[in-house]
Amino acid sequence: MTTLAALSEEYRDAAVRLRAALEETEERLAAARGPERRDLERRARLLRQMLREARDLRDLTEGYYTRDRDGRYTTSTLRAPKWDALK
Repeated sequence: MTTLAALSEEYRDAAVRLRAALEETEERLAAARGPERRDLERRARLLRQMLREARDLRDLTEGYYTRDRDGRYTTSTLRAPKWDALK
């Protein structure tokens, strides 16, 4: 079983690889035209989202036992809807 500290390192490594892929995509995007440009823009958006999530998960796993939860990736902020018995 993997510890959260080890998992945090894996997310850090994934973020480095995603950042490199994003930089390469942005370089290709600068010279691209037409349908290839649209495909590269879509890929860049996806890579940005994946990078953001990898960083968030790295932060979450890195300090999971040492700091307060902020509500991301948890159910701590969920509330049951109010129910009106008269309806």
